[in-house]
Amino acid sequence: MRRIVVVGAGQAGLVLALGLQRHGYAVTVVTDRDAGTIRAGGLISNQCVFHPALTRERALGINFWDGEAPEILGASFGLAGDSPEPAVAWQARFDHPAQSVDQRVKVSAWLTAFAERGGEVRIGKVTPDGLEEYAREFDLVLVAAGRGPQFDALFPRDDARSPHREPQRTIGILYLVSGRDEPLPVYPGLTFGLSRAGELFGLPIQSVRGPVFGLGFFGVPGGPMDVWDGVTGLDEHFELAKKVLREHFPWVEESLADARPSGPLDVLRGRVLPIVRDPVGTLPSGAKVLAMGDTAVTNDPIAGQGANMAAHAAAVYERRILDHGDRPFDEPFLHAAFAEYWEKAQHATRLSNDLLAPPPDHVLATLEAAQTAPEVASRFANIFSDPVDYARWLTDEDTALAYLASKGA
Repeated sequence: MRRIVVVGAGQAGLVLALGLQRHGYAVTVVTDRDAGTIRAGGLISNQCVFHPALTRERALGINFWDGEAPEILGASFGLAGDSPEPAVAWQARFDHPAQSVDQRVKVSAWLTAFAERGGEVRIGKVTPDGLEEYAREFDLVLVAAGRGPQFDALFPRDDARSPHREPQRTIGILYLVSGRDEPLPVYPGLTFGLSRAGELFGLPIQSVRGPVFGLGFFGVPGGPMDVWDGVTGLDEHFELAKKVLREHFPWVEESLADARPSGPLDVLRGRVLPIVRDPVGTLPSGAKVLAMGDTAVTNDPIAGQGANMAAHAAAVYERRILDHGDRPFDEPFLHAAFAEYWEKAQHATRLSNDLLAPPPDHVLATLEAAQTAPEVASRFANIFSDPVDYARWLTDEDTALAYLASKGA
């Protein structure tokens, strides 16, 4: 029986581990925290999982929150102008509802399910040096330990695919609940606000405390939304969030007038460096290990692609492993697995990086046309679920303008 170890217990690593487990593989997951510690800890991330990734979870029988987590039905867009009302505004439904489940809920439940189904869980922090032991013990070592500098030397930066050397946004996220008996009067989907200073994203989430509203700000470094450095307390974060909302996205402010923080641990601040790495690492012994998820490709969360590409990586790697049979997991296999993943992931990376730059004229024209052309609004909203369509349509000015003309927009 092939023995496989997955280092890291996030969206990528656990979906792969649970998928391989279903096919009879002896899989070990290594994580630095057990399920109870993860669930009781601080906020990990804010995510919106779209239909392709949800379909994968359902196929594995691990989407435990259908019927419980609020459906994310569509997108509501607003472009800040010179007045309290947005200069451009529209709403569009997704082709299929999305869903957001607090990573603390999801990861702890999946880790528990993996163990209950017979999987081995080892608790401990793994360094690059520690991978040597796993390379001797297992047929394949997959590193899905998340983003961070600890594996910089093992998986070096791919300069050709990584245009940024510094984080492009300062991030402040807070979970909110209603301070009154009735729910917050928020849009039942993804609220997306765009201003010169940065972006706002809000969405309903199933958290450790039940339904909440996740409010996230993404500020251009050095700009007026770059306010999170030095903030330590929940109350200070909340007051700053209300100030940013009032100054940059005032049309959203009314729907959150009665909001209050959901809990002291439901807050997150930081910066993310977008980077693509060489996915195949060579240990001092010469053994090869394969990166996946954020360890291989870290996108700024502005486009909500992290969890979705993690699920895609898990699906691709699982299929490659199953098809490989009893042959050795050699270097050509490792590169081929990542190459198939990158065929789609490159478009998610392009979308994420493009959203970090000021929108070009043809994109602004598309956002404006979406106000009066529902088909345009729908297609734009659904590129987050299918970033490949973004590459087919919106990355080229002539193609985008020809599309608008065909729709009479």
